[in-house]
Amino acid sequence: MSVINKNRLNKLRVVMERMGMDAVFIVSKENRRYFSGFTGTSGTLIITQNEELLLTDFRYVEQAKAEAPEFEVIQHTGLLQEAVGEKLESLHAKKVGMEDSLTVGFLREVKNKSSAAYHSVENEMNEIRKIKDENEIEKIKKGIELCDLAFEHILSFIKPGLTEKEIGLELEYIMKKNGAEGIKANHVIASGERSALPHGAATNRVVNTGEFVKMDIGAVVDGYFSDFTRTVVIGEPTEKQLEIYHIVRTAQEEALRFIGPGKVCSEVDEVARSIIREAGYGENFGHSLGHALGLHIHEKPVMRSTDQSILEPGMVITVEPGIYLPGWGGVRIEDLVIIREDRYENATKATKELLVIDPS
Repeated sequence: MSVINKNRLNKLRVVMERMGMDAVFIVSKENRRYFSGFTGTSGTLIITQNEELLLTDFRYVEQAKAEAPEFEVIQHTGLLQEAVGEKLESLHAKKVGMEDSLTVGFLREVKNKSSAAYHSVENEMNEIRKIKDENEIEKIKKGIELCDLAFEHILSFIKPGLTEKEIGLELEYIMKKNGAEGIKANHVIASGERSALPHGAATNRVVNTGEFVKMDIGAVVDGYFSDFTRTVVIGEPTEKQLEIYHIVRTAQEEALRFIGPGKVCSEVDEVARSIIREAGYGENFGHSLGHALGLHIHEKPVMRSTDQSILEPGMVITVEPGIYLPGWGGVRIEDLVIIREDRYENATKATKELLVIDPS
C-alpha cells in the first residue's frame, strides 16, 4: 500500500474506532479518489478495520484495479446500492459511517439489504482532508501556475468587441492546452455593470472601453482545484474605478500580512472586511474572505465571521475580498495561499496592479 493511502486510511480508521464504527462506505467522487485513487464515475468504497473494498460495475473493473491496487475490487451486476447493503450485511456491520452527500434514495436501498445503524462521518472526513500533504499541494500549485499563465496570455487577447464567452473560452483553451484536465464549473467572466455579480458566469455581452473585466478562473490538475481572480480595466480608469480597486487591493494585502499559522479564520476575515467597511462599502462585500479547496472547489475551513477554525500548516485557502456595486460594476482580487509551519506561501504570482488594457 502506498504511504499516502496508508496514512489516509489510518486516519479514517482512528475515527472509526473512536466512534465505534464497524465500517464506513464512501460514494462521493472526491472521497473515493482521496482514499483509494479511483477516478471512475461509479463505485463505492467499503472500509473496515481490516478490509478495503471497492464495488463497481463491469465498465470500471480494470480501471479500479489499476488505480486502486490496494483495494479488493468487487464487480456488482445489479444496483450498486443493493450490492453495498448486501456486502455490509455479510460483514456483520452493526454501526456504519456515511457521507452527508448520500441521497435519501441510495440510503433507503442500502438499508433494505442491511440491518446496520447509519451515522454521518462527514465532519470527520472534512477534518482528515483539510490538511494537505505535499503531493496534494504540488497539484494545487500546478493549477495556479496554469491560471497565472492563462491570465498573462489573456492580457494581449482582450479587446473591445469580444464577448465574455470568447474571453472565457480562450482562458479555458490555454489552461487545457498546457495541462489542465478541466476547469472549475463556475468560471466568472463578467464585464461592465455585470462585474458587480460575484458569480456572474460568462454571457454573450460584448466588452467595451471604459469597463472592468473580472475573471475568476480555476484549473483542475489530477483532480485538485485551483482558484484565481483578477480584475482589469479596458482603457484609462475613472477616479471611481481607481478608488474601488485600491480599497479591495489594500484589504487583500492587509489580510495577507495578517494571515498565517495559528490565526483564526474569522479574525483574518475581519481584517479585510473592516477596511472595506470603513471605506463605506461594507454592504457591498457580502461573501466570505476565502475558503479552503482541494478535490472540491469549496472545502473547510472558511474565512468568515462564523468560522472559528485555527489555520494550520498544510491548509490551502483563498484570500479574495471584493466590492460589488449594482448597476456600476465590481472588483475582486484573489490569491491562493498555503499555510506553512511559521509563515504562509502565496502560490499566486500574477501582479495585483490595476492593469489597463489598450483599447486600440
